Amino acid sequence: MSKPKILIASMLKPLKDPRAFYRLGISLRETNKYRINIIGFSLKKEFGDKNLKFTSLPVRSRKGFSRIFSAFAFFRIYRKERPALSIICTWELIPFAVFGKWLYGGKLVYDVQENYVQNIKYNRTMQGVQRVFARSLLIAVEQSGKHFIDHFIFSEQCYIKEKPSFLPFTVLENKFHTEQVSLFRQKKLNYPGIHMLISGTITEVYGTMEALQWFLELQKKYPEIHLHVIGHCPLPDFGIALRKEAEGAVNVVLELENRPVAYPLILEAYANADLVLLPYMQLPSIREKIPSKLYECMAIGVPFLHSPNPLWTSIAEKYQAGLEVDFSKRDHGGEIMAKLLSTTFYNKAFPYEAFWAHKEKAQLQDLVNRLINSKH
Repeated sequence: MSKPKILIASMLKPLKDPRAFYRLGISLRETNKYRINIIGFSLKKEFGDKNLKFTSLPVRSRKGFSRIFSAFAFFRIYRKERPALSIICTWELIPFAVFGKWLYGGKLVYDVQENYVQNIKYNRTMQGVQRVFARSLLIAVEQSGKHFIDHFIFSEQCYIKEKPSFLPFTVLENKFHTEQVSLFRQKKLNYPGIHMLISGTITEVYGTMEALQWFLELQKKYPEIHLHVIGHCPLPDFGIALRKEAEGAVNVVLELENRPVAYPLILEAYANADLVLLPYMQLPSIREKIPSKLYECMAIGVPFLHSPNPLWTSIAEKYQAGLEVDFSKRDHGGEIMAKLLSTTFYNKAFPYEAFWAHKEKAQLQDLVNRLINSKH
């Protein structure tokens, strides 16, 4: 008897996306019950095995026509595969997944990775008529499609309140995907040569410019500190502004890409970092969420500085993992540095909750098993 097929599909995320591949895909492959197809974009060919393969969508840009063309390509994959279950990780694929389900059957799961409606409203990536149109279209797609979706996965606890009509649901947060590696995690920072890191999506609302300016001011007092910025910078003008701000600065490296950076490169940057900066602006689209980078820091054992946020502070203090910093106050750098050098990080409880394998992996495996074997 052949194994049930599962599609895990994104639009603009890479094939080896931290969530779609490292969390969802690998967790399901470990059961040895399914044949899994990870769908996304890639600049190079990815090789799988007999139970997991990769299919690249022809996404050439973030513009509308390219995305529509890619959505039709996803439907063709659905028609060919006839999956027992599909996990859709982006809202644009909902209509095509619903149509595929209606024609060819299969269970449908919507992995809600973002509150896209709030993102459009607050994250400053669109303006005017474009923003109004995109928000209206998104609401129409999600609200009409939800009636055909068998289950919702929330990547954040706050989506329970923000998406009350998305039922039934399971919360699977963006914990670190690998197993725990060591029980001894205490860490002290030593000057000179502290290497700081900003990684992931590089945008204004994620506080990158403010953190860069804060670092440059701190560097006047502590000239031997370093900053590495690596990640996807989706807005070219913002990348230009960052490079202009850092022009002439020593010990500052900007690796800004127009596509998502391969996750192994991000993990390599963590391995070389002494301190991670999480300078997110406290907008309604951000402040109730827990950054995946916060979990990554705790799992890897790297201290972090984060923007003022009661939820993040409670997590950081529980494990002595990081400190709260107002990056807009650039004259407080000396005080922060004194705290950094006098603190022994990770000298409290071991952060089991930072790991996907602690709880989320088993929840996903159980959910998929129930859905595939359900006759309704």
